[in-house]
Amino acid sequence: MEDLDFDQVATLLSELSQPSALPKLDGRRQAPQPFDVAEIEFSSSAWLARVLDVAAWLNLDSTFEEQESPKSVALRLFDELSPGKAEASFYTEDGHVLLTELGVQTLEERLSRAVSNRAAFLEMLDDELSVAAATEAWIDAWNEGPPTEPLSINATVDKWRIYDLAGRAQQHQLDLNPTYQRDFVWSNADSQMLIESILRGIPLPSIILARVSSSQRFQIVDGKQRLTAILRFMGAHPEGLDNAKKMKNYELFGTNFGQFAKRNNLRATDVREKYLPFKTKKYSDDNDPLKSLGGRYYCEIKDKQVRIAGETITVGDLFERACDYFIPVLIYRDTQVRDIHKVFRLYNQQGMKLNAEEIRNAVFNHLIISRLMLYVGGDRPEPEIAPELVKVGIDPTSAHENIKALGFGITRFRRTKVLFWTVATLILKPAQGPDKAYRTPSTASHIDEFLRSINDNRLAQFRAKATLENLANDLIAALDLHQAVSDAWHPKFRRKGKSEMASRWEELPVVASLLACLVLVITGHEGKLEEGIDDVRSLTSKMVGPTSTQNKTQWAHIANASTSILEALGLNISDADAAVKERYGDSAIDALLEIRKLPIN
Repeated sequence: MEDLDFDQVATLLSELSQPSALPKLDGRRQAPQPFDVAEIEFSSSAWLARVLDVAAWLNLDSTFEEQESPKSVALRLFDELSPGKAEASFYTEDGHVLLTELGVQTLEERLSRAVSNRAAFLEMLDDELSVAAATEAWIDAWNEGPPTEPLSINATVDKWRIYDLAGRAQQHQLDLNPTYQRDFVWSNADSQMLIESILRGIPLPSIILARVSSSQRFQIVDGKQRLTAILRFMGAHPEGLDNAKKMKNYELFGTNFGQFAKRNNLRATDVREKYLPFKTKKYSDDNDPLKSLGGRYYCEIKDKQVRIAGETITVGDLFERACDYFIPVLIYRDTQVRDIHKVFRLYNQQGMKLNAEEIRNAVFNHLIISRLMLYVGGDRPEPEIAPELVKVGIDPTSAHENIKALGFGITRFRRTKVLFWTVATLILKPAQGPDKAYRTPSTASHIDEFLRSINDNRLAQFRAKATLENLANDLIAALDLHQAVSDAWHPKFRRKGKSEMASRWEELPVVASLLACLVLVITGHEGKLEEGIDDVRSLTSKMVGPTSTQNKTQWAHIANASTSILEALGLNISDADAAVKERYGDSAIDALLEIRKLPIN
């Protein structure tokens, strides 16, 4: 056997075996018995047993039986860890399963992520987060997928003064609201904390910009919330200025904003939504150097003095002129935004937390379907996001109300995730393993693969204008149908094994029921659901969601619930599959019929 260095793998395995609380998953996952590095043997199949000992931390879909042969276990393990490369990850010698270099690398990557996710889980428990909440965060961390190196990066590090940023914004050289960004979500309290940091001379994190060489404009890739807060405070946000110019007594805007707000009867929500100025926070400590600046607008404190970088300057100098307070700026030139966000994936390991939806939205924002989902779901409802849909008269207002009625807000692109999850499940068949059974990838990885297939022209039809218009209309109609027959969905169905009378919805049952509604819309059989409300309610009363968070049980629940609802309404599943293929070129309904045979709990 080739002399490989197994030290890191052994160290990671031993660390995962140490006593601790476990995520709250199904009962089959047992806490490992602790073992030392010296107890792990790689010259036989013994290492494989140690991997299975810590399986509770590895987020595996596969389960393994004691009587199963080591070769079979290794084949299924590596097929999950590195699909398509299982046979290159190990070899057999004298009846033992031994690791290849690829196998060592693959296993080390999985174990390393498991150790990192375990540490984050235990830290949340130390912070007195509930086991259930920490478990959800642990699952989200696995769903985000590992970071990958970008193909090409051209980046420079610079430092700009505040007036550099404000000036570029007012000259429209900064795109403050690129379509792949979430909307401004900071509260006034968040914004006040940022301004306090600046007034105290505390350094801010980097703002990340993207620029094409042929253009003078910069797009904000990261730092939108911070920069928006700064510009609002100064009364220098371009959109805020445009809004103010439409109001009464604009001459007061920059000199007495408090009076301006009164003259225009502005409420707190108006001020925030229209990007208008806000006050600094108040300070109760008489010895606080910011005491005299507290609770006041920028126009009221411009002549007040602050101590910055060992120098006493006015607030106006700090924000509007040259001084020694700088904000770090990372500028990516001629670099795809998707590659910049691959760098973010690496930052994530160092504490910058972007969720899977935020990263996906940036990586695939060049595809119209990404902006379609943002627009239809209401995460980004402004018409500028999807002018292609607006032009043909598509109005998603009812969809926004229907998703809101389900209990989904607009934080972190959750609505967009639900729509993508539904469509990807309906259209894209998961890959098949060596046994021809369908794999059950994580939600994030399946949605990503759906978008990669569009990007690589394997699902090129979802680039076509007609297909996208059909999809937008079908999703809006499916959401309308879902809400119109709200009595069809039994309270037991709406959440995973919780309240007998749950009113809030969880993502899993929404995807299952919305998928069924989407098929009914595509086949033109919406009336069947309206006529069969009682039958579906009776059926869904028996469809309590799985307590297990394994991917395969979630796939099985969606597949079983959606196809069973259609069958209960008398819809021929083969005809439905054909109708979806005719409208969208592909369908995964026949795969769902196989996946629904998997055990749900």
